[in-house]
Amino acid sequence: MLFKALSRCNQSLVSLSHNIAALLLAISVALVFYQVVTRFIVGESSTWSEVLARGLVVWCVFLSAAACFRLGNMIAIEILLQNLPRRLQIIGHRVIALLTLTFLGILVWYGTLMTLRVAGQPVAMLDFSIAWFYSSIPVGAAFAFLAVLMKHAEHECTYRTRTLKDKNNSLCGETS
Repeated sequence: MLFKALSRCNQSLVSLSHNIAALLLAISVALVFYQVVTRFIVGESSTWSEVLARGLVVWCVFLSAAACFRLGNMIAIEILLQNLPRRLQIIGHRVIALLTLTFLGILVWYGTLMTLRVAGQPVAMLDFSIAWFYSSIPVGAAFAFLAVLMKHAEHECTYRTRTLKDKNNSLCGETS
């Protein structure tokens, strides 16, 4: 029961981050189009749209990472895992999850430190701190961290219910 509630909550969070990323990508495309129009048709290049579009694309990438991890669309090592004996497959999933979570934790930690370090630095041509762009690193990595946790929990549930035939599986919300 708890697992299903956490899974739904995580799916909502991933869906929200994915939709925000799509919106930011659309805004970035509009800004780049505006930049092209002002540069080649009007004859005077916009000074701010390219910088803002670049920052929004960075946010888009980091927010999309959560959806990619949750859906299992990141670089897959499935071929390696599928060739392992069934018992070693879950160990492989655990190692991959641990390495990924470690990397994402490092991104959250150092991304936060870097964001705080540049808080007083303004973005060129814009009137706000560059920390707004840098904050995409810890925010996106934190969303991805949660997505990896839930994806791994699903692997654990699948392993426990199919391989171990565990009928009293409280982690996955199944009890007999």
